[in-house]
Amino acid sequence: MDLRLYIRVLWRFRLLVVVGMFLAAGLAVLSVVRVSSEGLAYRETELWSSSTRLIVTQQGFPWGRLLAQDPSLSEDAARSLGIPLADPNRLNNLTILYAELATADPVLRQMRRDGPINGKILASPVVVQDGRYTLPLIDVVAITTSPQGAMTLAARAAKAFETYLTDQQRINDVPKDDRVVVQQVERPRGAQIYQPRSKTMPIVIFLAVMFATVGLAFLLENLRPPARPGEPLEVEPAAQRRTA
Repeated sequence: MDLRLYIRVLWRFRLLVVVGMFLAAGLAVLSVVRVSSEGLAYRETELWSSSTRLIVTQQGFPWGRLLAQDPSLSEDAARSLGIPLADPNRLNNLTILYAELATADPVLRQMRRDGPINGKILASPVVVQDGRYTLPLIDVVAITTSPQGAMTLAARAAKAFETYLTDQQRINDVPKDDRVVVQQVERPRGAQIYQPRSKTMPIVIFLAVMFATVGLAFLLENLRPPARPGEPLEVEPAAQRRTA
C-alpha cells in the first residue's frame, strides 16, 4: 500500500474530502434526530424499565412460623394447632400460574380502567439455583419511554393483578380463610435503561458516505490526464515533505 499516493490524492481533492466529511456528519446526525418547526427531536425513543415484586402467600403470614403442614393431620387438627394449611409447593406452583395471569387480558382490562397502557408489561416467577427452584415471588416489569412512566406503569400492573385476584375470589365465593393472598413486597424504585437509542445507523451512514467520497476522489484521480513531459510536477504539501 502506497500511503504517500493516498495522501497525495486526498490532498489534491481536499475540498471534495472536506465537503464529503461535512455531508457524512450531517446525514449521520439527521438519521438520529428530525428537524421540525418545533425544533430537534430524536427519531427513536429509548426504553426504560421498572419492576415491582409480589409475594404469593396466605393470611396469617405462614413464612413467620416454624411449623409446616403435616400431611398426616386432618384439617381440623391442623387448625386447632395453628398450623398453616397451605402447602408451600402449591404456592410455588400458583406463582408460576399467576405470573402468566398477570399479563393476561382480564388483568390488562383492569389496568385500562385507570388509563391507557403506554408500554409493555412482563411478569416472571423468581427462580433460584440456576432455575431449579421457584420461590413464591413474582417480578412484574413495566417497559415504557420514560423513567417515571415505567415506575407508574409497574405499580398499576401490580395493583391491577391484586384487584383481579380479589374480585375473582369474591365472585366465586372462595372462603376468606382459604384465599391466596398476593401482596406487594417491593415497590418500584427507580428505573433502568432497557433499550438505548441505536448508534449503528449513524455510524454506518457516516462510513458509507466517507467511503464514497474517497472512492470518488480516486476515480477523479484516474480520470486526470497524465502529466506531459516538461510540465512541472505538483508540489507536495509541506507536511508530506517533512515526513519524506
